[in-house]
Amino acid sequence: MAFIEVNGERLFYERAGKGTPLLLIHSLGTAAWLWQDQIRRWSAQFDVIAVDARGHGRSSRNGGFSVRNVAADLQAVLAALANGPAHVVAISMGGPIAANLIDLAPDAVKSLVIADSFATQGEAGAARAAAIEATITAGSMAAYAENYAADTLAEGAASPHFSTLVQSIAGMSAQAYIEAARSVFTSDCVTLLRAITVPTRVVVGAQDQRTPKPLSDQIVGLVPGATLAVIEGARHLANLDQPDGFHAAIDPFMLSC
Repeated sequence: MAFIEVNGERLFYERAGKGTPLLLIHSLGTAAWLWQDQIRRWSAQFDVIAVDARGHGRSSRNGGFSVRNVAADLQAVLAALANGPAHVVAISMGGPIAANLIDLAPDAVKSLVIADSFATQGEAGAARAAAIEATITAGSMAAYAENYAADTLAEGAASPHFSTLVQSIAGMSAQAYIEAARSVFTSDCVTLLRAITVPTRVVVGAQDQRTPKPLSDQIVGLVPGATLAVIEGARHLANLDQPDGFHAAIDPFMLSC
């Protein structure tokens, strides 16, 4: 566990293992902790780097949050820490961030996995961001976090990850979360995804109600040569709901790249 100074921000990151670099990009409201099981598994074969995005976890938010800014932060992290091109695994908001990262630094990425994400949500994305802002403004981050976690995890409040997810979201400032949601959900990465040339794997939870399968189908249709895997028994955070299924869908792909 360490910190790195990039682009005026102090970013927390976890790093384990050795070999080809592997960058993990978390979802909105979470942080590097989201990848605990993956860090443990993948550090036997890769140099795993998981960063708290600005405004999340233990990272600063001195400048504004935008998908592009976070991608530039990760570009700087890879330039400082990675020994060669990195595999990138990105979930939820990590999908648009990864698309922007490849646009900024195409030579820094060796392969790409996009999980439970989207290319664009159009007007629905803007409406979703507005609804999040209204809900948080009318209530509290704690109440929002409990409702989000219960509705997102496959086992709801019975999930072993429920309290960690609630604490992670509730620990963010309302302003930081709303700003991030606005940037993420109004992102349009269609053009960026069409330009991707690295091997790409798309995975989605079969019961993902936040970014359902048609959004992953769209990504597959945009990225040349991309393949799709559906993870049974998983909702939006497939790596938490079904870690074994998540790894079965991804590990052979990464090892073959």
